[in-house]
Amino acid sequence: MLCCLPVISEGPVRHLIALLFLLVGGLPASASEPALDLLDVPASYTAAFSVTSSRGTYHGRVWHMPGLERREVATDGGGQGILIDRNADTAYLLGLSGKWYVGLSLRAAAGMVGGLDAWQASRTRVREENVAGLRATRWKTRAEGPKGGFTGDIWTSREGVVVKAVGVLNSADGDDSPVEMSLSDLRVGAVDRRMFDLPKGWFGFDLRQVPPDKVVQAVESLKPLLEGRKGR
Repeated sequence: MLCCLPVISEGPVRHLIALLFLLVGGLPASASEPALDLLDVPASYTAAFSVTSSRGTYHGRVWHMPGLERREVATDGGGQGILIDRNADTAYLLGLSGKWYVGLSLRAAAGMVGGLDAWQASRTRVREENVAGLRATRWKTRAEGPKGGFTGDIWTSREGVVVKAVGVLNSADGDDSPVEMSLSDLRVGAVDRRMFDLPKGWFGFDLRQVPPDKVVQAVESLKPLLEGRKGR
């Protein structure tokens, strides 16, 4: 899991990946399907967001198009991010201050946060509520897998965008973590496609062909190189 990788996990990237794979729209009430199939919200949007967990509160921004997602968060280390291209089966972990990236397969990225590729998610509608001035539907949500899960509530806009989520990320080792995410400044509409391109000229490694069960070891071996680029 990302908590074993200080370079990547000293901020909230673990929770960002989990929220990306879990807390999205498109699931009818009381249905159940693979959590990874819930990645796409059928709308393009940008928004600011905050994530609060046992590690503290982090603020960032999200850009989304169907099949594509980019999230960046500000941290003491200069910022972290994740760039997902579902059609290419790719997740890039980004070190913003060091201008580095590590490319993984979606399956490998999911495996690093509790085997999310095997999680099944379901939700049941609760009621309509107002969230930060937006009309939203509240859902009681649960996701389960062999190495963890999520239990809590999510609120979705009429487009299916999750504008708020409150719950607990469960871990097989008992290291459960309360987590809360909320959006603000939500703008539904066209997004510049270039926001989802890997930054040119950055230092990086492509580990997309590394088997998921070997990727943690591979990233661990890269830590000295990535750490050395902080502040560049």
